[in-house]
Amino acid sequence: MMVACMDNTTDGTEPGETRPGETEPEKMGFVTVQWAIEDKTDASQCKAYGASAVELMLIDAKNNQVTRQVVPCERFDTSVQVTAADYVGTITLVDENGRPVSEPLPVGPFEVSATEQATRRVSFPAAEGQRDNQGQRGTHRQRDRQHR
Repeated sequence: MMVACMDNTTDGTEPGETRPGETEPEKMGFVTVQWAIEDKTDASQCKAYGASAVELMLIDAKNNQVTRQVVPCERFDTSVQVTAADYVGTITLVDENGRPVSEPLPVGPFEVSATEQATRRVSFPAAEGQRDNQGQRGTHRQRDRQHR
């Protein structure tokens, strides 16, 4: 009786093995980031900021690899495929020239796995002009109280 062994690899490694210096393929996962302005997803909110897009920066906490994505502000969500790992990041409203028109807001820390999609939600405060009007109304009320 003769027994034959079949080796399906052409480089001398056993099936499932890697050669020295090689790594196994990285597991990938998805993170969805949803944003709002004053908890609203209305395109007029983007216009109030002068924002045409958002810049999402995700940083792999282990190796500091940065993933950057710029998407239209009016979409109010985006999904990014990244290596399964722990992440931190920021999201910033930007104008048509890519200049920030908001303070960056934190996204994370969070974990991305190959088996579950991670979802992060962020809400920007009112645009500067909207805050000024609200602040002035509040200031007038305080002055009125002081004069009484």
